[in-house]
Amino acid sequence: MLKTLLVLCLTVVAATAATVRVPSEQPTIQAGLYAALAGDTVLVAPGTYLERVVWPAVDGITLLSEGGADSTVISAADSGRVVTMNAIDYTTATRLSGFTLTRGSVATYPGNGAGLWCRGAPEIARNRIVDNQLTTMGFGGGVYAQGAPLFHDNLAAWDTIANEGGGGWRYGAGVYCTGSGVFYQNAFVENAGLGGAGGFWRGGGLYLGGGTPVVFANLFLGNRMGTTTGGIAYGGGLYVDSADAYVVNNTFSANVCSTAISYGGGIYVQRNWSAVVKNNILAGNVCDGLGKNAGAIAAQPDTLGDTLTVDYNDAWANSPNDYYGVRVGPHSLGLDPLFVTGSLGEYYLSYVGAGQPETSPCVDAGDTVMTSPVNVDSMLRAWTTRTDSVPDAGALDLGYHYRATELTGISGPKRVASRRHYSGPSIVRGTLLLPSSLLTIHHSLFDLDGRRVAELQPGANDVSRLSPGVYFVTSGRSAVIGERSAPDKVILTR
Repeated sequence: MLKTLLVLCLTVVAATAATVRVPSEQPTIQAGLYAALAGDTVLVAPGTYLERVVWPAVDGITLLSEGGADSTVISAADSGRVVTMNAIDYTTATRLSGFTLTRGSVATYPGNGAGLWCRGAPEIARNRIVDNQLTTMGFGGGVYAQGAPLFHDNLAAWDTIANEGGGGWRYGAGVYCTGSGVFYQNAFVENAGLGGAGGFWRGGGLYLGGGTPVVFANLFLGNRMGTTTGGIAYGGGLYVDSADAYVVNNTFSANVCSTAISYGGGIYVQRNWSAVVKNNILAGNVCDGLGKNAGAIAAQPDTLGDTLTVDYNDAWANSPNDYYGVRVGPHSLGLDPLFVTGSLGEYYLSYVGAGQPETSPCVDAGDTVMTSPVNVDSMLRAWTTRTDSVPDAGALDLGYHYRATELTGISGPKRVASRRHYSGPSIVRGTLLLPSSLLTIHHSLFDLDGRRVAELQPGANDVSRLSPGVYFVTSGRSAVIGERSAPDKVILTR
C-alpha cells in the first residue's frame, strides 16, 4: 500500500510540472519565477533583460534559457545585484542555466556577489558571469556562494572588487564560496582585486572558505589580486582557507599576486588541514612586490605538519620561484608542459599520437583521484587533453581536461581572449614572432625592474641572448606617432 501511494505521489508531481515561458506568457524573468512552482521550468527566450532578479523561497525551480548564455542576457545595468538567490537553502533541484549575468554593481557593505548571491546547494551551470563589480570591500565580485553549489561549465570573467578607499578586504574577485561546493569545467578569467592601497587581497579567481570543496578540471587564467602598493595578497588564482579542499587537474596560467607582500601567484593554502593539491599545471604565474613568495603554490608554513599534500604538479616558468611553505612531493615536475591549441582552446597537451612533434611531459604523469563522493576519475577519463579528442587513458594526464565537444549555447568560455585587467603572460620559447600585418609596429621589451632590454622589429626576433624570466612588452604604431599600448607580460623560456 505504501509503495502504491509513493507511485501516485510521484505521478502527481510529474503531471503538474509546468513550463512558464518568458516573455510570451510572463513579461519578465521575475514574473516568470513568481508564477512557477517546485518542479517547474521558467524558459526564457533569447534577448537582453534589464532586471535585478530575486529568486522566490521555493526550491526546485529551473531557470533556463532557450538559446544559451551567448544570446540570453540578464543585466542589472550597474544598479544592484543581478540575481539574488538567498531566501532559503536551495538544493540541486534548483537550477540556473544558460544566461549571461552582467553589469551587477554593489556599493553597500558587505558587498556580497554583484553578479549572483546563492545559498545552499543549487546547480549553477553554463552561464557567463562577467563584468560585475563590488565597489566596497566584500566577498565575491562575480558570485557569493553561501553553501555548497554545484558550479560547472561557467565562465567567470572580468569581475572585480574595487574598494577605492583602501584597507579592508577583497576576497574572491571572481567567486567566493563558504562551503563544500563542487567546481568543474569552469573558466576563471581575468577577475581582479583593484582599488586603493592596503588591506587584504585573497583569491583572484576563486576563494574557498570552508567545508570540503572539490575543484577539478578548471582553467584559472590571468586573475589578479592586489596593486603594486600596500597590503598583503594571497592566491592570484585560488585561495584555500580552512578547507579540506581537493584541488586536482586544473591549469593555472598568468595569475598574479602583486602587493607590498604577496604569496602564491597561482594557489595559496591558508591552513593545511588535509587539503590535496595534485595533478595541476601551474605555468607562468607571477608573485610580485617587495616581499614575494612563490609564483606557483604558497602555504601557511608547516602549521599542521604534513597534512597538506602537494605532489604530481607541474610548476614551470613561475616568477620569482615555484613554492613557498610547501613540502613538495617527489613526483612533482618543473618542465615545459608543451601547451598546444586545439578546437576549444589553447591548453591542450602536445602529443605525438595527435600529430604534434613531441609528447608533453604532463601526459600520463598524474596520480589517481577520488571516486567518492564525486567520481572525478570517471569524469576526467570521459574528457581529453589531446587535440584529436581521444579520451584520457592509462595514468591520468596533468592539468585541465577539455570536453570532447563544446556544449551548445556557451561558445567560447575556454577560448576567451585577454581583455582588460591583465594580459599574459604569454609563453615564448626563444623567439618572439610578430605577424606581417604589424609591419609598422615596433616592440620594446622591458625586465621587471623597468629596464629596456631589447628593441624588437617586425618579423622574427631572436631573444635567445636574454635570460629566461618574466618581461614586459609594449608596442607602438610608429616612432613619429609614439602610440603605445598597455604593457603585456611574457614569459621567456628555453
